[in-house]
Amino acid sequence: MGSGLGRTRRRMRTVARGLRLPPLSTVEELCDAVSAHLDRPIRIAPRRMRVGEPSGSVERLPAEDVVHVEQETSGLHRAHIVCHELAHLLCGHLPVPAGPERDPGRVELPTLDPEMVRLVLGRSHYDDAAEEEAEVLGAELMRILVLAPGAGTTSQLAPALEHRKGQHV
Repeated sequence: MGSGLGRTRRRMRTVARGLRLPPLSTVEELCDAVSAHLDRPIRIAPRRMRVGEPSGSVERLPAEDVVHVEQETSGLHRAHIVCHELAHLLCGHLPVPAGPERDPGRVELPTLDPEMVRLVLGRSHYDDAAEEEAEVLGAELMRILVLAPGAGTTSQLAPALEHRKGQHV
């Protein structure tokens, strides 16, 4: 393991432990803990993702953060997606939105479909370091969650990551 990745893992473990979640926590309890830690409401929004869209994304709105997660997937994969997206929030990868009155560069385009904008923009605002941090912290958060006896076993991992009519992600 490289020293940079080792430092990242140690730092992310500290962040995860700082949430002080009890064992057997649910994804919703994790979401509540992150919300309290960041002092911002967070809502999980399951939805059917479009082809080519990631299985999850996080959207920072002025009043709340929304974690979008593929609804047509297993519970374990859903938990992994949510943990990854919450990690982006904990790592500060998303800018705090300015209010419309404070953002002179804001352009209103009422004819554009917000869903299409999300699809086109995707995760292009993240760099590799941000994705690495989110993956490491997301894995640490998953370790904290004990969703069901044996939920993390290798025998259940492949089926848990299979969705969208049998396509692996």
